[in-house]
Amino acid sequence: MAKAHLPGYQAAAGRAEIVMCCDNNPQLAQDFSAKLDNKPQVVTDWQEIIANPNIDAVDICAPHFLHAPIVLAAAKAGKHILLEKPMAMNFDEARQMVDATSAAGKIFMVAQNQRYLPEHALIRDWLNKDAIGRVIAARIDGNQFLSRAYPKGHWLFSKALAGGGVIRTTAIHKIDLLRYFLGEVRRVTALYSTSGLNPGMDSEDIATIAMEFENGAIGEAFFTFAAYQNPIPTASHELVILYGTKGMINNINGWHMYSTEVEAYSQAMTSMELPNADYATSFVHEVKHFLDCVETGQEPITSGRDNLNTIAVIDAIYTAAETGQTTLVQRS
Repeated sequence: MAKAHLPGYQAAAGRAEIVMCCDNNPQLAQDFSAKLDNKPQVVTDWQEIIANPNIDAVDICAPHFLHAPIVLAAAKAGKHILLEKPMAMNFDEARQMVDATSAAGKIFMVAQNQRYLPEHALIRDWLNKDAIGRVIAARIDGNQFLSRAYPKGHWLFSKALAGGGVIRTTAIHKIDLLRYFLGEVRRVTALYSTSGLNPGMDSEDIATIAMEFENGAIGEAFFTFAAYQNPIPTASHELVILYGTKGMINNINGWHMYSTEVEAYSQAMTSMELPNADYATSFVHEVKHFLDCVETGQEPITSGRDNLNTIAVIDAIYTAAETGQTTLVQRS
């Protein structure tokens, strides 16, 4: 993820400079440093970065179990913080992080990059214009094969290090996006299982989720880390379908809309001709927004405070799956 964030800082030359980079594997840190003209100092202990009084902000791309300790230390040291998702291993950790960064008076932004894809902002504009009326239902879907993307023994296979499997690591993307589109989730029902196709994985790699939103809409989600092929013909290999009282929107083979209210889309599902930007573009916009917020003091679109409610949904999903009961989302 550090490599994914890097183009954002390169595009922001003159606004921010990377002066230190850290990885417990020194070769990876050296390789990262070599990509930058100023050759940032390389360290293997993140506490050295926190202790440096000349560092104004930190971009945390560490494994999930390290998020809370690094954020709490960075807040205490007076740093602005950009944190990769998932924000935390659980809601209690997330709340501690928000309290600490609020007390420090520093920007705390969670890298929920899907909100920064240009097409998603435009979709939200159409929803706000009532183009498909009141959204009554939504579907999201994502397919990956974890053991084909990461080596055996990677920390993502460990519940103790990742805080969960496909729900906390991947479904969180689209659940956060649905919050951006539709508002807050009221309650959830869920099932999950472990396929055995990802050797050594001790958390769920298949999950199905039902959601009810505060506005009355219902949602359906399916995510897996055990798909041999990706059957979804979308740019991100993830499905989004929004059903409204006056039409619908989907992202199959590009974004399309049918609307009884907008003449150009009133005959059939019609291409919205949205930019469908390269996924990497989201990180450039994300970093730009972080720097804007540091400079102006405005609260990020994906602030830690906002993302508490995404983490609350994720925790409720795990509770629902483990208890077999529909679970209310305990929001901040």
